[in-house]
Amino acid sequence: MFTVIAKQKVLPGKADIFKNNIAELAPKTRQCKGCISYELLQSREDENTFLIHEVWDNDDDFKAHFEEPFTIEFGKTLDGIVDGEVEPYICNRVV
Repeated sequence: MFTVIAKQKVLPGKADIFKNNIAELAPKTRQCKGCISYELLQSREDENTFLIHEVWDNDDDFKAHFEEPFTIEFGKTLDGIVDGEVEPYICNRVV
């Protein structure tokens, strides 16, 4: 089991669009084999900064979810909304 914390910045004025688009992705991702949890968090200091917190059972299931049609479709919604690439941090629990 491992955790993914991914930071994504969006362009000014695009936060609501991003939230609406990812709101469609989240429940489908939660249903993916191996997904233990999936949450979207928005920074209180900067409304254009989001963190995606995911817990996955294994690497294969995590990688497979990127091939799902709904994940691919979500990726297409990011043009003109995001500010740079997502910054993923893949972590193992220490304590």
